[in-house]
Formats: sequence, structure tokens, C-alpha cells
Amino acid sequence: MRKIIAFRLSAMGDVSLTVPAIKGVIEANPDLEITLVTRKFFAPFFYGIPRLHLVFPELKGKHKGFLGLFRLYADLKKEGPFEAVIDLHRVIRTRIITFLFKNSGTPGFSIDKGRKEKRFLIKSKYIRMLKHTTERYLDTFLSAGLKGQIGKAPFLNIKEESRLNAIRYLDKNKISDDKLKIGLAPFATLQPKIWGIQNFTELVSLINTEHNVEFFLFGGGQEEILALKKFQQCAPNIHLVAGELDLSEELALIRMLNLMISMDSSNMHLSALSGIPTISIWGGTHPAFGFSAYGQPTEYHLQTPASSLKCRPCSVFGNKPCIYQTPKCMEMVKSQDVFKTLLKYNLLKVKEKKSSVNL
Repeated sequence: MRKIIAFRLSAMGDVSLTVPAIKGVIEANPDLEITLVTRKFFAPFFYGIPRLHLVFPELKGKHKGFLGLFRLYADLKKEGPFEAVIDLHRVIRTRIITFLFKNSGTPGFSIDKGRKEKRFLIKSKYIRMLKHTTERYLDTFLSAGLKGQIGKAPFLNIKEESRLNAIRYLDKNKISDDKLKIGLAPFATLQPKIWGIQNFTELVSLINTEHNVEFFLFGGGQEEILALKKFQQCAPNIHLVAGELDLSEELALIRMLNLMISMDSSNMHLSALSGIPTISIWGGTHPAFGFSAYGQPTEYHLQTPASSLKCRPCSVFGNKPCIYQTPKCMEMVKSQDVFKTLLKYNLLKVKEKKSSVNL
């Protein structure tokens, strides 16, 4: 069995986007085993992928700091020998480890993040769709001489135990199969990517006027959960998921949704990778940079046209402070606009879903 090692440690959405590429390479190379170095929290993304071995470094323990990288390298060497190192992260930590492997005779291949192309788009505002991050991951594997192609969603496998727990969650909340199930993910890591609870409240009100719906709130962290609990009080058909289910169970529940409405965030990626119709709302960032909801129609990416606001897009990741007191690009996307999009593409109708789950 041939063996290679790959690295992608963070962030959550970026790690999830490695799954289609890894599955495509595993399927196309039946004699290949991949060791993936990532964080333990992200393990549910990779459940059920054959010939994939996960390693979780102790980045706050024995693998912390510069000396810790040498310990990590030594520990990883024991997992080999490897015929190639695939750096899907390309940060200082992974570059050092890749160098150490290369210095010992193992060739290394690093992702091309397209930074120059992205900087040009920011500066010029000449918007064109760049290669998706998932495709850049695949290209990195291909550069090492491997075969592979990206298949179709759903990409994330679901544990049977997690599926049953998600069903129990629905039963506990007395949610029947005939109800339209819509996930809402109002938050993102950075403020310029957040549309706002008020806009989501207005959208829920518009949908509730004419449709038989159950809403599910996704998020993470204590501050978000407190805000979501307050949002939950707006209507009796809003249910809190954040803090109620673990990540594996959330993935199972997402697979049962009819629709997800999200910011440019990890929940957008998890929904799209699960094969669920995903409406995403964009502010300071832009789908053209390669972080769009993978496999979703371009019409599902809602945003203020670049021609309407000369400062947009202002950054690749949303980490640049807005020049306005509140992001105008978000203010210009109205709840009525989102609602009209849902109606236009018949996303508020219960459609028959396959009952089988890819285990």
C-alpha cells in the first residue's frame, strides 16, 4: 500500500472543503493510503472514508512551539514511510514540517492559494470567478502524480448513531416529516460577514406568513448561543440546534433539511457538502474568491452587485474593518430580496428526499 501524508489544521470551513478532494483521490487510487493531520474536532467530516488515517497533533501540548514542530515531525515519521507530503494549509507550521520531510528525502507539494489573483480582484474590483478552494486541494494531490476527480454531493458520511440521535431530536421537538425544514446560520467568525438577526427575523416572518415551516438555528460559542436563544423567542416554530447536538449529530440533521440559509461561514460549506440547497448571503467577501458554497447554483449566492458599491469586495476573508459604521453591503441585501429568491427557485416547497443515508 502506497502512503502519503497531508496537512490541513484549520479553519473549520476550509477543513471541510478538503473532503471532496480526498474522497476523489482515494477512489481513483485503490492502492493508496492517506494520513491526514488535522484537529480532532473535525474528525466527523472524514467518517467512513476508507484508507484514510487521521492524526491529531497536540498543538497546545507537546507539539506546541518551534521545538514542538520537531517532535511532531518525529512522531509523524513513525507513521510512514511516505512517498509524498501534501501541504493543503501552507502556513508557517506546515511549511516547516514539509521542509523537514523534504530534507529527509520525501518530496513535498503545497497548495497554490492564488493570493496574487485574489489581491488583484480586491484592488481592481474586476470580478471573475477564481478556482474553488476544493479544486485547489485536488490540484495539490494531482501535482504529486496522483489521480483523482471530484464527485457529486453528498460528500459527508453520516454515522448511524448520529442519524438516530438527530431523529430523536426531531421527535422531541414534535416535528413531522411533512414540515419544510429550514436551517438558519446567522453568524460568521467575522463581523463584516454577518447580515444581522433583525434581517433574519424579518425573513422568518415573511416565510411564516404563507408556509408550513420549522426553522433550526445553527451556530457555536456561548455568545452566539445566547443570541440564538433570544432569536428563538420570535416564533414558536424556531428550534435551537447550537449547543443541543454535537458536530456529528448536526451533520446528520443538516442532511435532513430541505434548505439552509447561511452567511459565508462553515455552516454554508457543511450544508452544500451535504447536498442540501444552500442560500448564502455575502457582504465584504465574495464567492469569486473560491470559497463559495460548493456545487450550488450561482443564483443561490445573494449579494450586493459590485457596481452598486465601489468598496466591495473589501477582503478575501472578511477580516478588514468596514469603512462605514455598519457594512452597507449587508444593509443593501433586504429580507424581501432573499424571500423572493426562495420563491423564484421553488425552495419553499417540500420535495421528496431520499431516505437512504450514505454510511
